[in-house]
Amino acid sequence: MRVLYDHQAFTLQDFGGVSRYHHELLCHANWQSELAVALSNNLYLRDRQHSRHHTFLPDSSLPARWRVIRYFNQRASRRALQRDNFDVFHPTLADDDYFLELLPAGRPLVVTIHDMIPALFPEHYPDRNGAVLNRIVQRATRIIAVSEHTRADLLRLLPVAPEKVRVVHHGYTEREFTAAGPALPMPERYVLFTGSRALYKNFGVLAEALALLPPALGQDLHLVCAGGGPFTAAERELLAATGWAARAHQFGPVSDAQLNQLYRHAQAFVFPSEYEGFGLPILEAYGQQCPVLLSEASCFPEIAREAALYFPATQPGALAEQLARVLTDAALRRNLIRLGQLRLLDFTWQHTARRTRAVYEEACHTTRMHPLPTQPGPYIPALEL
Repeated sequence: MRVLYDHQAFTLQDFGGVSRYHHELLCHANWQSELAVALSNNLYLRDRQHSRHHTFLPDSSLPARWRVIRYFNQRASRRALQRDNFDVFHPTLADDDYFLELLPAGRPLVVTIHDMIPALFPEHYPDRNGAVLNRIVQRATRIIAVSEHTRADLLRLLPVAPEKVRVVHHGYTEREFTAAGPALPMPERYVLFTGSRALYKNFGVLAEALALLPPALGQDLHLVCAGGGPFTAAERELLAATGWAARAHQFGPVSDAQLNQLYRHAQAFVFPSEYEGFGLPILEAYGQQCPVLLSEASCFPEIAREAALYFPATQPGALAEQLARVLTDAALRRNLIRLGQLRLLDFTWQHTARRTRAVYEEACHTTRMHPLPTQPGPYIPALEL
């Protein structure tokens, strides 16, 4: 079986969860793969084991850089589709449906849905065209959802037949794709928050919860934020109002080794987000033996089960109570770490690859049994890079 992956995630991301997911599929594939990428600065592809691409101005911030990369990569993906030398097509994002007019009717389309955030929070994604995703899932032979919660949202929000959707969880492996970087000036005791702090990520709930900790617990405790950019003016005002401005630190961007170090030495990792498709940072924390506190929201109970403490997403007081427990109860910390290590055994990229292959095989079988009507797309001449 030969699977063709297109360029989209590796055009848009130099690093990040979606391109990391597809790279891990390529690394653990027990099928033949082709990644149609001509130019990319993605860190996961730098060993060129899965593509024959060139980097393009990797240290530049010119806006035109992205447009050049996208032009040549979409052309490479179009050419690969026209060659029709594959059994399954798996686009790496569902943001662009350019491939629908090129995909032969007899070829299965498998697409992964990582979350339904743009549909659930449309006011924050005014440029996202929901009709594109709808056309893609209607044409898809099989749809992979990364959690049962994402599957339920997909079926609720889009007109998709339930039998088309399969759940395949992400995996975890401790790999370092970025240079180690210098040691971070970490405080001795801190609570960790990673990634974006905007919108539904609920950073304000954590800031307010820290202010509610008993003085004896909070006096030498710090807050460390990894990634997500510098604190905004509104965040600085919030931290000042809660008395945490002097003990809040933002590091980023951080290397893989630096992020692992931050997890490893944190008193706890707190993930107060109102919605996630999967929650890969949970596995990252487990991998570094860091206790995890999660909001009782979206997919979190599905992924973490009993290997975390939970709090209502909008209640800082409840988060403060759970955080106080982790900070004062050594036996509880040890048990959370143990349960996290056990839960991590359920999430391997080898398992993800096996389940994904089963979805590919289902898609091929379905297409053979129920072929689509022939609707060839327009011929587009292949161009050399």
